[in-house]
Amino acid sequence: MFDDPIDRPTLVDRFILFMARPENLARIINWVWRISILMLLMGYVLIYMQIKGTF
Repeated sequence: MFDDPIDRPTLVDRFILFMARPENLARIINWVWRISILMLLMGYVLIYMQIKGTF
């Protein structure tokens, strides 16, 4: 099927297909959720520090 170099998917296409696997999507969503929670907490800390006048 992919013997002909013209028909072979590019590196980007192979990477997208690899990342679109369910286990990889679950890992990506998990990290995005953790980063978003961390950013939310950092925002609360910055707001608290602004109110207290320490920053």
